[in-house]
Amino acid sequence: MFDLLAPVLAASAAQAAPAPPPAPVDVAQKDAAPAEAQLPPSQTSERPMAPKPAFRPINHDEDYSGFRDVRDANLWTRLKYLPIVDNTYATLGGELRLRPELRLGERWGRGPQDDDGNFQQRSRIWGDLQVEGLFRAFVDLEHATSTGLDSVVAPIEEGRLDFNQAFVEAHVPVGQGRIVARLGRQEIGIGNQTVFDMREGANTRRSLDLLRVMATQGPWDGGFLTGHAVLEKLGTFDDETNHDYDLTGFHAGRSFGAGARTGRAEALFVSSDRASLAFDSEAAARDQRRTLSLRYAGKRDAWSIDVEGIRQWGSFGDLDIDAYYVTGTAAYGWQGGWKPKLALRVDVGSGDKNPNDGKIGTYAPLFPKPLTYNGDLGPHNLTIIQPQLSIQPTAKLKLDFSAAGLWRTSTKDGVYSLGGQVLRRGDESDSRFFGKRATAAGQYALNPFMTLGFYTIYGDVSEKFKPGRDLYYAATYLTFRF
Repeated sequence: MFDLLAPVLAASAAQAAPAPPPAPVDVAQKDAAPAEAQLPPSQTSERPMAPKPAFRPINHDEDYSGFRDVRDANLWTRLKYLPIVDNTYATLGGELRLRPELRLGERWGRGPQDDDGNFQQRSRIWGDLQVEGLFRAFVDLEHATSTGLDSVVAPIEEGRLDFNQAFVEAHVPVGQGRIVARLGRQEIGIGNQTVFDMREGANTRRSLDLLRVMATQGPWDGGFLTGHAVLEKLGTFDDETNHDYDLTGFHAGRSFGAGARTGRAEALFVSSDRASLAFDSEAAARDQRRTLSLRYAGKRDAWSIDVEGIRQWGSFGDLDIDAYYVTGTAAYGWQGGWKPKLALRVDVGSGDKNPNDGKIGTYAPLFPKPLTYNGDLGPHNLTIIQPQLSIQPTAKLKLDFSAAGLWRTSTKDGVYSLGGQVLRRGDESDSRFFGKRATAAGQYALNPFMTLGFYTIYGDVSEKFKPGRDLYYAATYLTFRF
């Protein structure tokens, strides 16, 4: 179906005004207002002008109710607004991503290696039924495969046809705001996705089985969620609710200002209960963790800042949890020429300082956004100092570069993968410095529906943490979305 639609949609895009390239996931989702199609200010011709696509990192955040007056502009607008009766309409959407990869020195040389390259594809198709202001039903099917992997294929690499999302919503207006109750399998991204992320970089995306209640009123928003993680498997329609991983949470946020001077403050609390979790110095045990996040993001003319602090407490087996994570980015951007933007990012995740003090001090992320595209390291016991540069040579091309130093926060704790696997034990070295890392990425918008991109990482592991291998990752991808 994608092969048939691609040329038609690409042709219809010529009727639309040129669109900027899609923003990276970590930027586009952050502090985003509710998605709406960008409609032209007026319709002067007999045939309505096609609006610009306004795709969001999470597809169910898109709002196509405004397409009722432009649905005959082209094929894409007709797919996005299918009138049924009165104020009831349906929306169809889809995505195809093709990605060849090269992975050298995976896990910094530990475990099975894949040196010959591999090819990944991910296809999604979704449908949205809405009775405006009252009810919604949303279904998102995903099919992902990996070819050429020599190591163990995990569910983040491959998943045959399954429900990535399937939920229903009820809407209740309250004054100038509204309350939304959503039940079912759903993607979730809150704030900067430090705690909850949809895992765009992996070949399969992440969703949770939740009851979620959300409210908006003026500059305030917040909500409640409770449910379970999803136990992902490799087969067809075999993903199931993971009753060994429960969570309940609350969040609230407030936006400030307008124009070039804006800000947003957010608070998030999550109580999680995992039947089994393990750390470098501790065998697997039940983990009952409380996670509190406070975040502020704002911009003032050319300056921007994003700071988040996370505190964790609770119990791990017979041990008390005492952990933290701090991340902050300060940036300055220029509007002229290639619109360069310089930034400095610092991340500090706690590690266990003393294996014999009756506490576990290792920060354990819940459903985090990876620190790099391929998730080479987790934030557990990791300190990163990372200068960043982004430029935009043309309206369609965006390039990003970074360099980072990597340190263990505690020399008594190990180095971890994003999923919590111990890559280096704490007793393998007395060095705090682990290595260096450089990244380069680019995105080019071929048209409003197709993006060509690349991402590459080089990691230089310290001699004090060998034997092992330096890490090199390279990928190109072509994404088609409608």
